[in-house]
Amino acid sequence: MRGPLSAIPAEAMARFVAAEARLYPTALTDVDAYQRASSLVGVVAHELRSSADIDAVLGRRAELVGRLDGLAAQAGLSLQGLPAEAVVDAASALRCRELQATGGLSESDVP
Repeated sequence: MRGPLSAIPAEAMARFVAAEARLYPTALTDVDAYQRASSLVGVVAHELRSSADIDAVLGRRAELVGRLDGLAAQAGLSLQGLPAEAVVDAASALRCRELQATGGLSESDVP
């Protein structure tokens, strides 16, 4: 086990970078898709906030990719052609950065 402050594995980092590069530039060409993508990343990031360390975040990828349609529907959103893997990877990148920034503390532990 690597723990909350461990480095993100290179394979995961590559997925994170590719996902963000795929989703976020749509702001320049398709504002609606960008807004949907950003909202969906937020929905998944919210789900990942129960994951206390990087290993837990990485371990939930397949589960969240499989649940994304349902999570989107619950939030009143639709994937509409957005790649589920990229949405989950971008949200995972966000959660891993949060964990690294807080030293692995949960939001309730941070003063």
